[in-house]
Amino acid sequence: MGEEKKEKDGATVIDLRELYKFEPGELQPDITHSSYSNLAYVQVTHRDVFIDFLEMPGIRRDNKMRVNGTRVYMSHAAAQKLAEALSGVLEMVHREEGMEKYVPESLKETTLSTKIKRKQEDRTI
Repeated sequence: MGEEKKEKDGATVIDLRELYKFEPGELQPDITHSSYSNLAYVQVTHRDVFIDFLEMPGIRRDNKMRVNGTRVYMSHAAAQKLAEALSGVLEMVHREEGMEKYVPESLKETTLSTKIKRKQEDRTI
């Protein structure tokens, strides 16, 4: 296997660096699960970010609406890279292929309303 093992007082020491070392050409993604999501709920803690990818509107089962979803945890740095990559790719596709573009509510024409708005700490994208 290539990992270095050393015997010391009956214990085995495994060098994890050696165990996980590979050449870039050896990397082959193995996608074992895929699903469609049309809503993502993002939450941030002081340590990480997690995104719930949801399949809306869901299915009524046992008198309750069940919404399938997949939760992905990542570090702040990984989330920043994801945001940058998505922004760049979507901007390029929109520019070249004219895809539908999301316009935030704050940029749409506003109308008078009796609804009360409050600031939310988490965001849905």
